[in-house]
Amino acid sequence: MKRPWWLLPPGRINALWWLALGAAMLAIERFGGPTGQYPVVYAVPVALAAWYSGRLVSLALAVSVPLARLLFLVAPGSAPMNVTLLLLTVFRGVVIAFLGLWFARLADLERDLERRVKVLEGMLSICAFCKKIRNESGEWEQLEGFISRKSEAEFSHSLCPSCGNTHYPGMTEELA
Repeated sequence: MKRPWWLLPPGRINALWWLALGAAMLAIERFGGPTGQYPVVYAVPVALAAWYSGRLVSLALAVSVPLARLLFLVAPGSAPMNVTLLLLTVFRGVVIAFLGLWFARLADLERDLERRVKVLEGMLSICAFCKKIRNESGEWEQLEGFISRKSEAEFSHSLCPSCGNTHYPGMTEELA
């Protein structure tokens, strides 16, 4: 399965990218004025940082962007102090921090699933009689060895009832 074009590459991305994006979003909100209502400016960089750089970067961004906005609100030359705006900014920061933690958890889960799931794809050439598989180098190898090498699957051997009756008649009760 191919990764969608709109997703960034898998793995980690340098935290400075998210800090720069957070600063850019904060500047956009700053130019919107002190009463600008753009809570998405908190969500986008925090969610991306959580997904691609981890929990700590996300939390740092979720705390620093609202703090910077608070500094803008109380800076000299800004509009008079508005308690409602201060409380909304703090509330947004808390909500976005939880959002960042949630995205980080989802990213960890996806990475864990990617590590655990390995898919065999394509046409596998298998002997109809002995069930050996032709590998990439053209050699025939046991099915169990091939699958164990390509995945984390392990095998234990037993006999199904049909083979037990065919190859070991009378021992079927002992094999079950």
